[in-house]
Amino acid sequence: MNKSTVKHQIELTLKHLEPHLALANVHMVDYFTKNAFATHIPHQIRDESSNHGYQDTIRAIYAQQTEHLPALNMYIQKSRELTLKNTTVCMSLAQFRNKLNELGGQEASSLKLDIFMKSKKSHEVEILSGAVAAIRDLSRTSHLIDIGDGKGYLSSMLALHYQIPVLGVDASEINTNGAVDRANKLSKVWNGVVTNIKTRETSINCYKQITKFVDEKVDFPELISNIFLQKSDKIGLVGLHTCGNLTPTCLKIYNECDSIRTICNVGCCYHHLTEEFPKAPSNKIGFPLSAFLKNKECAIGRGARMVAAQSIERILDSKDQPNRSIFYRALFEIIKNQHSQAECLKEKQVGRFRKPIPLFLDYVQKASKRLEMPLEVSETYINALLAEFEHRSDEIDLFYLIRAMLAPVVESLIILDRVLFLLENEHYNSFIVQFFDPVLSPRCYGIVSIKT
Repeated sequence: MNKSTVKHQIELTLKHLEPHLALANVHMVDYFTKNAFATHIPHQIRDESSNHGYQDTIRAIYAQQTEHLPALNMYIQKSRELTLKNTTVCMSLAQFRNKLNELGGQEASSLKLDIFMKSKKSHEVEILSGAVAAIRDLSRTSHLIDIGDGKGYLSSMLALHYQIPVLGVDASEINTNGAVDRANKLSKVWNGVVTNIKTRETSINCYKQITKFVDEKVDFPELISNIFLQKSDKIGLVGLHTCGNLTPTCLKIYNECDSIRTICNVGCCYHHLTEEFPKAPSNKIGFPLSAFLKNKECAIGRGARMVAAQSIERILDSKDQPNRSIFYRALFEIIKNQHSQAECLKEKQVGRFRKPIPLFLDYVQKASKRLEMPLEVSETYINALLAEFEHRSDEIDLFYLIRAMLAPVVESLIILDRVLFLLENEHYNSFIVQFFDPVLSPRCYGIVSIKT
């Protein structure tokens, strides 16, 4: 992979995304108050879905049989083409393993562990730990640092199964304490759990933890020296679902620090990224990283970054209709905007309710209470409002699906920018890899870079 290839893919992505960026940034809360369907859905798709019927259009999308709806079909197909796994710039796990072999490495034996974690996390840890161990074997790094260590799922596997010295770093003391407790429990039962391979020393001493906020000023070689009492000029960075700006921070640290020789990072929580344009609220910039997109003053928008966190693969696989609360929340916004204190309520959020609320009247009462907003409308008005808009519930469900098709496109742009940043800084052994099953683990793409 080279800079020109990545830049070309970015241009293709922008060409499709830019005309639909306003659609991607629509907040479902504003669906009715800002007439989102008529304003942001291209008129050809509106006409097709209206003529065909919203319910039938939704069924066609779930069945992935939209050929009879040419405008919608073209939009969906273009979005799929730009999904990273369907591009030439993204490696499958098998292709990545072959690449490591070409570079002189060899595949590490993986281990699936089902205790002390759920199936999703087990899937992620099994695959990523094997990849990290293979990268470490190739690069001969002495220690690994797991940024955003959380409960230590990845680190404890690397330490116990692969016998790699790992420093887990997390900003939360609660997470750090949880990681220590989990690692100790796991080490005690290790030989009883691992029955299909030769038993090993079960000491967890090569896994250390520290509570620390990570920024570009952190001296990781010094941390390794202080905690392991060993100096090292060959360190690897790893991260499994590092949140928001933490992934860009890790990439910047990797770029600046000669002692850090490898990075294997899977990011998440794109809505927590800080964008530089149009005007960043701080100097902690998470997007864009590449000079190429900085020169374009590329901006995505928070709404689009929130959409990027959705999984169209999971939506299509489960065929679940959008939650009824989305419809209720959009309707409630009409009531909220009519309130005498509407201006004062703008910054307040209703948020999610733990349990589904089947009746709109109950939803309005609970939402009003959460906002500390006295109800100024009658039950009769609330029920009449529901009756007036009920026929548009299929319309809002269709809008949700059409908007969700842009999720992998926005994600592609974010990840392409990150790998281009590495290539611009002459880290030529840099790759995008699809590590996980996107239905099981929606944030399935990782960035790997190995210094030569």
